Amino acid sequence: MDRVFLATMVSAVLLLIVAVDLLVNGVGLQPPTQLANVLPAPARLVR
Repeated sequence: MDRVFLATMVSAVLLLIVAVDLLVNGVGLQPPTQLANVLPAPARLVR
């Protein structure tokens, strides 16, 4: 019974994290070109 409760709680927390992520970022994925703009300048120089 304890394992079932723990598995239920873990899955509920993961579902909550996914729901909050979708609310914050929106449903669509961002294009990879915008990801390059988010990276700091030293990270862009090192390839």
